[in-house]
Amino acid sequence: MDTPSRGRWLAFPRILWLSLLAALVLTLPTVWLGFISDDFIHLLILEGFPSPASPWDLFRFANGDPASTRPQMDVGPYPWWTLPELKLTFWRPLSSALAVMDHTLFGRNAVGYHLHSLAWYLGIVALYGVLLRRLLPGAIGALALFLFAINGAHFMLAGWIANRNALVAAVPALFGLWMHLEWRESRRPWGLPLSLAGLAVGLMGGESALGLFAYVLAYELLGDKGSLKERMRAIAPAALLGLVYLVVYKLHGYGAYGSGSYMDPVGEPGRFLVGALARIPVLLGGLLLQVPADLWVIGQQLRPTLVVLGLLGLGGVALLVRAAWPSLSEDERRHCRWLFLGAALSLLPVAATFPSNRLLLLPGLGGSVAVAVVLVTAWRSRARGWRPRGVAAVAAVLALMHLVLAPLLWPLMTATFQQGASQMEPSLLLLERELDYSRLPQQRLVVFPAPVPMLSMYLPMMMVTRGMPKPGAWWTLSISPEPHELTRSGPDSLELALTRNEFLTSEFESVFRGPSHPLRKGNQVKLQGMTVTVLEDNGKGPTRLGFTFDTPLEDPSLVFIRWQDGALRPFTPPPVGERLAL
Repeated sequence: MDTPSRGRWLAFPRILWLSLLAALVLTLPTVWLGFISDDFIHLLILEGFPSPASPWDLFRFANGDPASTRPQMDVGPYPWWTLPELKLTFWRPLSSALAVMDHTLFGRNAVGYHLHSLAWYLGIVALYGVLLRRLLPGAIGALALFLFAINGAHFMLAGWIANRNALVAAVPALFGLWMHLEWRESRRPWGLPLSLAGLAVGLMGGESALGLFAYVLAYELLGDKGSLKERMRAIAPAALLGLVYLVVYKLHGYGAYGSGSYMDPVGEPGRFLVGALARIPVLLGGLLLQVPADLWVIGQQLRPTLVVLGLLGLGGVALLVRAAWPSLSEDERRHCRWLFLGAALSLLPVAATFPSNRLLLLPGLGGSVAVAVVLVTAWRSRARGWRPRGVAAVAAVLALMHLVLAPLLWPLMTATFQQGASQMEPSLLLLERELDYSRLPQQRLVVFPAPVPMLSMYLPMMMVTRGMPKPGAWWTLSISPEPHELTRSGPDSLELALTRNEFLTSEFESVFRGPSHPLRKGNQVKLQGMTVTVLEDNGKGPTRLGFTFDTPLEDPSLVFIRWQDGALRPFTPPPVGERLAL
């Protein structure tokens, strides 16, 4: 095993400071990103905007009560196809409280919020460094820390304010894991209460803290040297805490129901496990090969490729770790075993939603160690040459992915989010100029699909934050990514059809209604002022929809908005019988 040396970069404590510096340099540009998507929802809730949520319970998006959901469909921003019984409620009281603090201190100055997030990210890098210095004090631990710090998968954790909850959950829970090791390895009795306190505080940040419980379990199964009976007793306190948390979580009505994107592992175990069979390999691709798991949302046709890449990555890294195993010390092997198992088990909680790099924070604790084992062993073996030569080639690809591509994802993603914000600006300026503020509260805005599916969903919240009056209603007719065809079917009606595939099957559409609650031909959804009828379906989902309004389409109470010339702008529907490609 390597011994720390002041003269080497891959040595503690120098690598800790280098990793913190790299994390700071990569994260700092995100400070000027401003508010993004759900950030606007939270901002309006913090300012008293009507919502199922409250400032101290920010992550209650839909509470499963049709009486609460229906008004959000009648006037927006929830789309017409939202399942009235939809439940998307997540218990994150500490994250909500910190958002209240941010709003009190910074108001609408997003820079302050981002600096707060940056501090949490530096905190987890520092804490992980302290832990690795204890477990793997040589080159493997040092490189694992650096890989973790520069991992581009962490961009959305540091750069998206609404996603900070994952860091708020992870930091105290990681402290809890450290204290568990103090209790078990150093036999310090005060470690147990501090461990439970850290894990409990992490759960108040968000349910993703359950991933650290997976590491505690993995340590007792594969890392501790005690008897089986002793290890089972040591698991009990954390297991009891986790069980109490889940019971309280469910008794207070938190969880997910009715969504295609979000699943409840407790309430829907069968559906969750089936979904995890595809989602976990995609997450493994992001974890081990830096293949962006967010590509999942592009469409069904790409998902098998992502699954195959993830499985290939798992198999390749497993073979390389096996080849490196004899060169590790017994203590390194002991800690690697439970860290690898912890990483695998921590993928289970995050598989409850669609794959995304933002879910890879806790799996990355063990994943970075696996990659570090491969790269350090390959470097040590370069003189005598690894056999077969393909092993060295795969190790070189991993080095390219994790040491070159991973840090480049930070500026790339920053630029992508900035471009997304710039796409919003022309639409906002046009709507500000062309809409009559004095009449807007009495008008219903009917929105046709935009190139960015969620653009039409978040635009009304951005309008309110810019001082525009709240419209009487905001009806989004579709966010399907497929080409649309609009037909004026009558004085007060129109139809939307897709030229390929079907409505309500893309990832963002299925957030509001899952495939277990389909809409078939003849089904109707009645809102205040608009009725939607499924005119045709192909067995997978609707292919043609009819929309009937309570007034002729030329009535000034209706304002139609479509994407044209790079922005969403008002337009006049075509005459009866005519068609228009969207």
